Amino acid sequence: MTCRLAEKGYHVCLLERGREYGFNEFPRRIKEFKSGLWDPKDNLYGLHEFLAHPESDVFTVTASGLGGGSLIYANVLLPMDADFFQGWPGGINREEMDSYYNKVLDTLGATTYPFDDPYYQDTPKSHMFKDAVSRIKMDNEATKAPEGMFPPLAICFKGNFPGEQSLNTHGRIQSRCNKCGECFLGCNIHSKSTMDLTYIARARNKELLGENGVPADVRTHAKVVDIIPLDTGGYQVRYKDPRNGTEATLYELRSEKVIISCGSVGSSGLLLKLKRDGSLPNLSDALGKHWCGNGDLEATVFDTSKEVIPTKGPTITYAIKYNYSPYPDGFPHGIYISDAGIPNHLAWYMVGKTPSPGTLINFFKLVWKFFIRVFRKNPEINIGDEVVSMVDNDEHVRRMMILLGMGRDRSDGRVEVRDDDIIVKWCIDHSKLHLERQKREMARLAKAMGGKLLLNPLTLMDKFIAVHPLGGCVMADDPKHGVVNTRGEVFNYPGLFVVDGSIIPTSTGPNPSLTIAAIAERIADRF
Repeated sequence: MTCRLAEKGYHVCLLERGREYGFNEFPRRIKEFKSGLWDPKDNLYGLHEFLAHPESDVFTVTASGLGGGSLIYANVLLPMDADFFQGWPGGINREEMDSYYNKVLDTLGATTYPFDDPYYQDTPKSHMFKDAVSRIKMDNEATKAPEGMFPPLAICFKGNFPGEQSLNTHGRIQSRCNKCGECFLGCNIHSKSTMDLTYIARARNKELLGENGVPADVRTHAKVVDIIPLDTGGYQVRYKDPRNGTEATLYELRSEKVIISCGSVGSSGLLLKLKRDGSLPNLSDALGKHWCGNGDLEATVFDTSKEVIPTKGPTITYAIKYNYSPYPDGFPHGIYISDAGIPNHLAWYMVGKTPSPGTLINFFKLVWKFFIRVFRKNPEINIGDEVVSMVDNDEHVRRMMILLGMGRDRSDGRVEVRDDDIIVKWCIDHSKLHLERQKREMARLAKAMGGKLLLNPLTLMDKFIAVHPLGGCVMADDPKHGVVNTRGEVFNYPGLFVVDGSIIPTSTGPNPSLTIAAIAERIADRF
């Protein structure tokens, strides 16, 4: 929205609660990691926010920083199937959305994983997924066989060697992907085509905005705490630097129009607080409702028949699409399962935390041999083989495949607030069909890989991790069924808009990032 409205000549001020990250500024060292999360109550103002309230049924992961969720997502840009738009307000359909899908893909320079390139072909997890597709048996409730694909990714693969730098079309430097697998931790070499390197970069660049464009005013460390309608029209927005705690100076802006883009959890939580506290009392009673996690389910396949080496490649390179018959009430259903990689340093951590008994024995052997050498006349000088024997065995990591599942669950969850805490309540009852089918497909996939499946233990307690939260401020044709209209404008509050994943009225099926961005393009087009 910042980019497209700046291009149209609007004076736009973008407020971001987090900081801006440059090259090699995402936390990697242990001390940096310890202070690199977002938890202001404990003086943490970093990148990842993990919300796990005791009353919540869902553990959510969101981001804080200029670029928002794009800083930590897995870069996948897949469109919704045409039938998944069933029931969307305003007649929004796939045919209309295609032009906006293409606009996003073009702006982000998206391309599929270049698997034909010898450098990128050396990605065992991609081979494992690609080979497994032909061995998966079709479920008796499926409408056709599983389809494997390399999905479009918002990653720069341009260049002659890993890490080679070049300017993107928005005037920012990006590096050729080096397969480090650190996508969800923040890409330190800027291979990811995140919002700050694309849309926001364009919005700040006068030369790229066109004759009528006005560069945006971007302010970081600016957390919005209040939005107040003015008698003369427009709104007063109050914000503060969250790092200064309760003593922070309160800043004020006045604007004819205000756009909220804090994500499903953030936007819903903010508006619920403002309705409760009286700033926006006439918000629809649908606020906080129709939430879903886009069917997210994580699982791990252990002891695969071949080495997976999950540390090679971007977080996601390949996806499998499962076509299913609808729910009994006709709600269309489908599932997507992707490969998931992990960064090298996380693999070292995992291995170090699960040492083999032989490692300890080898350590004492090495110490003993050092003592023996003191009394020997011809000791062995090169002890590389003995040092190697001290390194923990990582075979269990090399033969581990992480599965990221998602799909069409039902949007019957709700977001609530307790004081300043955000709670997500979601019952699996109406989405059991999705979850059972997803578990069956993951079991088949594990078998095709020759491994053993371990589901996320939280599912045994009907608790889930959602990295794709959607809804809470959904689009609708009237305020009884939603919070905003199909132009993103809030019912009963002219000039106030919500444009992010919170307005998506149903689960999307595949990763929702492309659909969220395309809806934003659609709203900006009509602004």
